[in-house]
Amino acid sequence: MEFIFSTALLLFLVMDPLGNLPFFISSLKNVPPERYLKIIFRESVIALIVLTIFMLVGKDILRILQISQSSLGIAGGIILFMIALQMIFCLPIFSPANNNEDKKLEEPFIVPLAVPMVAGPSTAAIIILVRGRADASLLDCFIALCIAWSLSTIILMFSKIISRVLGHKILDASESLMGLLLTALAIEMLVKGIKSAFCPGMN
Repeated sequence: MEFIFSTALLLFLVMDPLGNLPFFISSLKNVPPERYLKIIFRESVIALIVLTIFMLVGKDILRILQISQSSLGIAGGIILFMIALQMIFCLPIFSPANNNEDKKLEEPFIVPLAVPMVAGPSTAAIIILVRGRADASLLDCFIALCIAWSLSTIILMFSKIISRVLGHKILDASESLMGLLLTALAIEMLVKGIKSAFCPGMN
């Protein structure tokens, strides 16, 4: 149970639904109101499918590419740390650029809402990393993914209401707090990756 909770929390923080609220609202501003919730749910389901695929074949990908678990842990820790910095200081490090006004008028499909906003490279890397742990069963990983995905989807589906009720300042403060938690998790992952690579005998 502790593994499921900690993994779900980590995935939820990486998905960063609060930070994605403004982007989702902006991307869907020209969509008819009756299509708004349907599109968000559809894109979230697609993201869940993508992440599930990574969870199922992630270990095979590592084996084919000859990437060790410790190397992925170090890389994942670095990526999470950069994402945490973005969340805390509101740095547009990974914000997807979209300067084509014509695309903004189209209904989004898969890109950029499902991928990479929900199922981004960092989330996929975390899925592969967690699934590769010795104590991680497929069922536990899937349950944790579903919990994180469900919470993220609910927040995104109520994005307009949440944004209107909380306001930008509270949303920014909440994202900074999530970034702080993610920083601690990133450092922990990085330390474990370094220990595993250079001091395999250490617990």
